[in-house]
Amino acid sequence: MSSTPIGQCQPYDPRNANYPLNLWWVAGRSEELEDGKLVSRKLLGTDVLLYRKSDGSVAAMEDRCIHRGLPLSMGWLDGDKVVCRYHGFKYSHEGKLVEIPTQERCPKRGALRTFPIVERAPFLWIWMGPEEEADIEEVSDFPWLRDPNWVWAGGHLNIMANYMLLKENVLDLTHFPFVHQTTFGALDDYEAAATFVQEGSRVAFIKEFNNQPLSPIYNKDLEWGDRLVNRTDKGMSVSPAEHLFTATIVDPNAEPGERSEYLFRFQHLTTPETNTTHHYWWAASRNYGVHDNASAWIASIAQTAFAEDKEVLEAIQRRINESPAPLELPEVSAIADQGGLMARRQLQAYMERESR
Repeated sequence: MSSTPIGQCQPYDPRNANYPLNLWWVAGRSEELEDGKLVSRKLLGTDVLLYRKSDGSVAAMEDRCIHRGLPLSMGWLDGDKVVCRYHGFKYSHEGKLVEIPTQERCPKRGALRTFPIVERAPFLWIWMGPEEEADIEEVSDFPWLRDPNWVWAGGHLNIMANYMLLKENVLDLTHFPFVHQTTFGALDDYEAAATFVQEGSRVAFIKEFNNQPLSPIYNKDLEWGDRLVNRTDKGMSVSPAEHLFTATIVDPNAEPGERSEYLFRFQHLTTPETNTTHHYWWAASRNYGVHDNASAWIASIAQTAFAEDKEVLEAIQRRINESPAPLELPEVSAIADQGGLMARRQLQAYMERESR
């Protein structure tokens, strides 16, 4: 177990980028690239074009024509090639300029940077660092989101705040009774801090709720009322790009032969656009109450709650943006901030490793 004393720490300065390139980040959802769509997305300060090739695999390259800079996403596909809408310059999925309508030859330097991209449905993962350092074995996969015994819902928000503000938000759930009073509910069990641990390079919190009734979000479709059960919450910052939360629910009084354990999970996947804006993809899932209307209810409650987080985080970022240089907004951390402070050190380790 690792502990961090209460102390002062500077917030994230919008003048300093704090995202590592040598990491797999989520670039989007599989379903976004159907029907020959060209998708433009700013990722880690770079405008990236995403599209699905005829063999079903995904291509990722800079979203700009080398001629006069028009976004290629404004053009169209010709087979697996991308045609620029301005003067018809055509590019292969490898980023090579292969055709200029008004001449026979293309300049040898006519190429765009491409990026390794891996599909682990329902997510697309991209590597923005040196291609030779990308290891596909490190790409995360969430097979339960493809398991018919689970039900899930997911979404995307563009949040006008540094991505680490959200990372710290999901590592400190004591904000629930205040930010989410009308959604997840004013949960008294989040008033106390959790136990924080370091698991290799990962940061986690663990909290036990023994012999207590379930909170409404977990009790939906179980309908246990005031039945006293045990629940273990574990939230883990896997990397600066990924956070996984799992609630393990155990009925200690289940009848012999009856099911006694149930899981509810949240994926929080953050990818910076810039140092003051980020993409937030989320997935909420459970392995019980699997029926036709379950995903709609999960989506409704999660979308409303995450919009509440968005409002808070964007307000914080606006104050940071308005601060003169050098940043003069000291923070005072509480015991419950241990996970967030550990996540800052986790990020620092990634940045230091990349700078070597």
